[in-house]
Amino acid sequence: MTNAPFQGSHPSLDEQLRAAEAGDGGGARIARSAGLAGARYAATMATLVALYLLVVVYVYPQDILWLNIVATAVFVAGMVGTCVTYGRRRSASGLGWSRRYSVGFALSALIFGMGMVLLDLTDSRAAWLWIPYAAVTALPLLAAGLMRSDR
Repeated sequence: MTNAPFQGSHPSLDEQLRAAEAGDGGGARIARSAGLAGARYAATMATLVALYLLVVVYVYPQDILWLNIVATAVFVAGMVGTCVTYGRRRSASGLGWSRRYSVGFALSALIFGMGMVLLDLTDSRAAWLWIPYAAVTALPLLAAGLMRSDR
């Protein structure tokens, strides 16, 4: 006897998840709950990344060591706290959630990195540039949280 799953008449996990999301009973409720939890998680992470960009632009150049340490510690605590809370509270994830979130986070990180290059090249700290840029940095994560699977 092997530990290989039986491939007979049992529906695949993907088929089961699609059926649960399409159903009107408990599966639909779980899918809605998972979608809302994912959206809140992604929105919180997007906000943290955008705020940290503003911290890097406006707080770090002041060269106040204790302030830099506190700002970084608050950011890390916010990220860890958000991840742990989401992990403990979620009961399910929607179809394709991990991939959408990973792509959104990677794009936000890329935009964040491009912002660091822009900051280094221009050395400008104008609010008209960095506040909208921080919002743009958050957009991929927000989009990942709001998108639903179309499968």
